[in-house]
Amino acid sequence: MFAAEAGTEELKLLRDRLLSVCGGLVEVVECLCTAREQRRPPVSYVIVGRVAIVSLDERLAGREREVAEELLRTVPGITAVYGKEATVGEYRAQKLVHLAGERLEETIHVEHGLRIPVPLGRVYINPRLATEHRRVAEMITGDDIVLDMFSGVGGFSLVASALGRGRLIVANDANPWAVTSLLRAMEMNRSKLKTPIIAMCSDARRLPELLRPVFTRIIMNLPHSAVDFIPVARRLCSPRGCVLHVYTVASSPEEALARVPGGSSVTHVLDYAPHRFIYRVDVVVRGEDEVEG
Repeated sequence: MFAAEAGTEELKLLRDRLLSVCGGLVEVVECLCTAREQRRPPVSYVIVGRVAIVSLDERLAGREREVAEELLRTVPGITAVYGKEATVGEYRAQKLVHLAGERLEETIHVEHGLRIPVPLGRVYINPRLATEHRRVAEMITGDDIVLDMFSGVGGFSLVASALGRGRLIVANDANPWAVTSLLRAMEMNRSKLKTPIIAMCSDARRLPELLRPVFTRIIMNLPHSAVDFIPVARRLCSPRGCVLHVYTVASSPEEALARVPGGSSVTHVLDYAPHRFIYRVDVVVRGEDEVEG
């Protein structure tokens, strides 16, 4: 295959040169390329229910609505496009701006067959975590009592319950919108959930005042600050021991392990930014409250 921009004369010369070498043994594919910029969907967008959420950055400057209309035409099943300007506030809510299509207050996200109501702009949700939700759920044993310390709308908790993992799951988040979504999801998926889920709305720092130290597995999906909550999590660990799943942002597995005291293993979860990644670092807390490294 070869290309020429300037016109047919250049194309003929290229074709004749190739044919003189290859004879009739190859099929020549001719491409005339123009200098006109081709329209392409943005590099970074996710689908949440019927909504495409586009990450707004300098690549889209001045073309946001054009790209949004292109997505509406080319992505099956979506009826609205929103742009994500940032993840803001103590609740990690996604600041969204409407770009094209319907103006929606809510959409229904489906993950592993579970329906989760998502109030747009009021909660954090990342569909790219679906694989990690299932991966961690499958690590949960039949005897585990699980605390999902920063549950959001309940991705980890709902998937684990649907798989029948653990004896009990406590899902906590400080964002009342997220907890309401989780409660609604529990009702919507009642026939699919097997392990009991208790939903709580509390600042994680207060959990040792509200809960007994009975947990054998604690999920800490708050990548920018989960490390700061490790002392809180340890106060909630069962005397039998506990596994902490601590999420952090780092440039390498080695850096991730160095950031999390007592980390015994590290798993790449997502690409976050150029040369920055989200990792899960697992910490094993022994029954005597010693950290195994």
